[in-house]
Amino acid sequence: MIESAYAVLTEKGYERTLMSDVARHAHVSNGTLYRYFESKRELVDRIFDYAVAKALKALSVDTVVDEVAAADRDPMELITAFGSRLFALVDEDPAIIRVLTVESSAIDAELRWRVIGLLGMLDAGIGQMFERFVPRDDVGNDVWKLVGRTIVGMAGPGMAMSLVGDGSAAKRAEFLSMMRSIAADGLLGKADEDGQEPDGA
Repeated sequence: MIESAYAVLTEKGYERTLMSDVARHAHVSNGTLYRYFESKRELVDRIFDYAVAKALKALSVDTVVDEVAAADRDPMELITAFGSRLFALVDEDPAIIRVLTVESSAIDAELRWRVIGLLGMLDAGIGQMFERFVPRDDVGNDVWKLVGRTIVGMAGPGMAMSLVGDGSAAKRAEFLSMMRSIAADGLLGKADEDGQEPDGA
């Protein structure tokens, strides 16, 4: 039923989705659906959880670190590896970004805070990924958090580029290269020059 609800919501949007649409898609009666979910709003919570689990499984941040480390590659390749997985997720399921951001944020304040919490969790997770892979005494924890926040923030335009059909392999590679440069030459380069953390961390 959750998969059916996800399919209907991503096709119609929250406002136009009816519980009867979900029941019909899931081949169950309205009564059966209401036995598990008292309202469309309760169902949306479960759809959000389903989309988060799907995204986290696809991105698998820990596996990205292991793969890059095993190949003894430049730490900034973490951005390429992570970004490539994000692009692949959007290619496979273009609606997932809309469900996790625009659609959920617009429903009510509670879901909006859940979206903000999810983005914060991604910021921290990516920052920890870098910190674990590149233990540098000259770079404080706040710098890695800022790197994570920057990558998550820049992922939005990259995803939008793909969703509007402007995501050729060359453009994606150029976009990820720009993200690597901002992290390596901008944020980390600033820490190297000053021996201090960049402002805004």
